[in-house]
Amino acid sequence: MKNTLTCREAARLLLEDEDHELPTAERLALQVHVKICFACQRFVSQLNLMRRATRAWRKHSETADDEAFPD
Repeated sequence: MKNTLTCREAARLLLEDEDHELPTAERLALQVHVKICFACQRFVSQLNLMRRATRAWRKHSETADDEAFPD
């Protein structure tokens, strides 16, 4: 089976997937690529880490705002 996506294309799709749902064919091609590409697996891990850090920062920021500006 030939891998048809490059890492650059996979990265673009991974980032697009955050904004909107990918078409089925692109999603499947991306899943195949990430399964066999260690660099893209690492990129997915980095994206997940950034998402978790952003969520934690937002939660902390909202808590800090509530404490700074009580009703």
